[in-house]
Amino acid sequence: MTRPANPELPGRILDAAERIVAAQGHDALNMRRLAGAAGITPTTLYYYFDSKDHILAQIKLRAAKRLNGKLQRLDLSDPAGALRELARAHVAFAEEHPRLYRLFMERLSSRAPLTEDEQRTLHFSYFAAERALGALEPRGKSETGGFDPRSGAMEKWVLLHGFVSLLASGALETVVGADREELKKAFFGIFASPARTE
Repeated sequence: MTRPANPELPGRILDAAERIVAAQGHDALNMRRLAGAAGITPTTLYYYFDSKDHILAQIKLRAAKRLNGKLQRLDLSDPAGALRELARAHVAFAEEHPRLYRLFMERLSSRAPLTEDEQRTLHFSYFAAERALGALEPRGKSETGGFDPRSGAMEKWVLLHGFVSLLASGALETVVGADREELKKAFFGIFASPARTE
């Protein structure tokens, strides 16, 4: 006889997993430790999640949804302002949750495949940048070899994650010789400018 599923338990398990990852990084997470933190047996844990990779994928999606909640309110009537807010939200999330952000940027195992909708959720900032850039520049130019919102979004996305990584490492403060707040202010201005065109 199979046991009835407890609809509250998956959330409780993911809460415990997220606490472990946020405190010590995703390498510190294992199924036995997680079961203990969630107050359940490993057998019960495997009833809801088939692997650590499955759990990490779900934590990434939860983190993405929290960040996306802020990005969904971007005002595309002011595309440059929308890009600036997108950058601010990303940087603030990375500073508030550095280990979750690091997990957020890790490549998922092929054992934890995501649906197309989940992929879009995970990379919502890329699509938000694409929409903002599409509103900033006339779309017709892409056909004539000029501006293309997709390549502009890729450029912005790479720029954003590169900046966050360098900021987290402390390298920017050392090399540029400016404090964190000055660096962020300068970056938000750069990020909000139109993407480079050929």
